[in-house]
Amino acid sequence: MGRKKSEISIGIRKLTICHWKRGSSERKIGEIVSVNKSTVHNIISKYKKTKSVKNRPRTGRPRCFTEREERWIVRKVICNPKTRAVKLTLKVQQRFNKSVNPETVRNILRKYNFHGRVARRKPFLSKAHRRARLEFVKSYIKKPQEFWNSVLFVDESKYNVFGSDGKQMVWRKPNSELEMKNLTPSVKHGGGTQMVWGCMSAVGVGNLHFIDEIMDKYMYLDILKQNLKQSAEKMGILPHYKLYQDNNPKHNAQICRLWALYHCPQVI
Repeated sequence: MGRKKSEISIGIRKLTICHWKRGSSERKIGEIVSVNKSTVHNIISKYKKTKSVKNRPRTGRPRCFTEREERWIVRKVICNPKTRAVKLTLKVQQRFNKSVNPETVRNILRKYNFHGRVARRKPFLSKAHRRARLEFVKSYIKKPQEFWNSVLFVDESKYNVFGSDGKQMVWRKPNSELEMKNLTPSVKHGGGTQMVWGCMSAVGVGNLHFIDEIMDKYMYLDILKQNLKQSAEKMGILPHYKLYQDNNPKHNAQICRLWALYHCPQVI
């Protein structure tokens, strides 16, 4: 690849034209401004055509898409953030009859502040679930710090022993990672995992109970009997602790609710 030629400065061009207007020869001008005769000739020729020593506007590479076409691409991603750039490129080619590279489509999305990110894994929530959660928040949001200091949070969670459950990429704007369309709903399933029951409060953490079988309401009740009071005592929140658990069907089973009613000071 040849070396790129240096551009003659505007000052040298103006000086060249000044000497030319005074009647100096191209060879003499070249000696004065320290450029070769052919360069002087080109500067003078361009000045005769344009009456200026400035560079003409450079057109550059033409746009691949119009603004309207770019907005069409962005709308596709807004409707389905999980659309892959390669598949979107195929749709673009069919729609506009243009041969483009997936990276061109990615650049357009970045131009409109959409960036490829891994979708957050969150439990699937229906509209009813979201309404119920909002009502719960409203009923407890004004509780003082002292109220929460004695709350004992309990739940079970799955941990992967090997690898991960995979990643899902989405096109989204900054600070929009928790919008429903940008989430990957997570569901419980087995395979190389370990289920663990645990509890914690503002004071610290309680017992851990490893679950090696499929948990039902009877197993869950046994876990509460073995670990709940012992954990509350360990954290120093007996006898006035408050039990907090989610609406898992096993948690809400009648035998579990009845046991909690008679053995827990308060259930949230």
